[in-house]
Amino acid sequence: MTLSYDKLADVLYVTFETLPAGSYIYVENDTGDILRLDRSSKRVVGVTIPAFAQRAARGSIVIPEIGSVPFNQLVDDLLHA
Repeated sequence: MTLSYDKLADVLYVTFETLPAGSYIYVENDTGDILRLDRSSKRVVGVTIPAFAQRAARGSIVIPEIGSVPFNQLVDDLLHA
């Protein structure tokens, strides 16, 4: 898993699996997260989490399609890097 955090936009980009360009489908879920799905298998291979710091400050971030992800352990490192 790789993480990339844009402090100015307060967006966290999470990649579980890297695929070739054009292999993704992008879908926004009900919580406003943008899921990257493998076009063939429809598996979630990445997620973009807007308002990351705001949401993390309120507690666990739950992504319905993935479940509760333990980002809380990384928040201080990401926000204070």
